[in-house]
Amino acid sequence: MKLKHLLFSAVVLVSLSSCIVGPGYGRPIRPVIGGPVIGPPVVLPYGARPYYHGGVRYYNHRGVWYGPHPHGGGHIIVPRPY
Repeated sequence: MKLKHLLFSAVVLVSLSSCIVGPGYGRPIRPVIGGPVIGPPVVLPYGARPYYHGGVRYYNHRGVWYGPHPHGGGHIIVPRPY
């Protein structure tokens, strides 16, 4: 029984240590390694400012960058484009 608790605690600790708390949002986001992780589209927050880089329109809001979703219909969180 103690072994189950020890293994569960180790898994929780490892998973929490690999997350980063987003700036001002309080929700953990996984660090992007090698490009964006394609997930469901997110809605841009009010006040996001558009920036153009390489002919693509990106948005920035409080240090979080949003790019176009590759399948259309929204945006995804991406690393800084430049």
